[in-house]
Parts: sequence; structure tokens; C-alpha cells
Amino acid sequence: MPTMDLDWNLRSEQLRNKWFMGHQLAIAFIAVFFDAVELWDDLIDKDVEVTDESINRAFAGLMFALPANEWFISNRAHYLPLILTAINAWHDANEMERSKEKKFRNMAFHLRNFGLEIHIATAFLIGGYDHMRKVSNEIREFFAFEEFEE
Repeated sequence: MPTMDLDWNLRSEQLRNKWFMGHQLAIAFIAVFFDAVELWDDLIDKDVEVTDESINRAFAGLMFALPANEWFISNRAHYLPLILTAINAWHDANEMERSKEKKFRNMAFHLRNFGLEIHIATAFLIGGYDHMRKVSNEIREFFAFEEFEE
């Protein structure tokens, strides 16, 4: 994943506020969770420098902020199967991207984005089916910043 600039991060915050209807605990859950996801990816890919600050922030989030977040506590039964599936898809993607066959590299490209379903599930939990459908494509489009060939 490329390093995102300040404008992208600000836009992400604005959109999360929209997608999650200003629900601050849900926004905080997503921020903490995906901070850890991005760190994990950086540690495995070794494509960007990982700072002690980012490691400390992600681990503090996972060990304290996430389990203390009332939104996550209330909805963990909904999230845990999605989180496990996203982790598994990411592991499969990391293996498949090294394949000599284009079809498996293509599958890897798509599998690694399964974590976006956590954003979409959050939109559903907050605003119901119609709200989820309203923001689903926008969420996918916002995070579609890489091409398959990259």
C-alpha cells in the first residue's frame, strides 16, 4: 500500500464521518483497527519504513483502545467472523501474489481488499441496508487507488 499524504488522510476522515453517520465510537474502532492492519501489512511487505511510534500506536490500540471501545464490544459478534475472514483472505493473497499464473495474482489483488467489508458492515450496522447500499460503492472507489499491474 502506498504511503498516503495528508490530503488523503483528511479526506479519509471526512468520508468516514459521512459513511458512519458521525458515530464517533464506530469511527474510532475503524481508525484503530485499520491502523493495525496497515502496520501489519507494512511489516510483512517491508515496502515502507516502520517507526517505533507506529508500532507503539498500533499495539496500544489493539491492546487497550479496541477492547475498551463500546461500539466494538457491542458489535464484536458481527465483526469477529469478518475480521477472521479478512485475515485469512490477506494471508491467501500474500501467497497467491507470488504465483506464476496471472489468474491467481489477479485473485490475490482482489482478496487483499476483503477488509473493506468491515467498513461496509459498519455502515450497515449504523444506518441499515439502504445506507450501506448508498455508501458501499463510494467506499470501494475511495480505496481503489492501485491497478492490478502495480
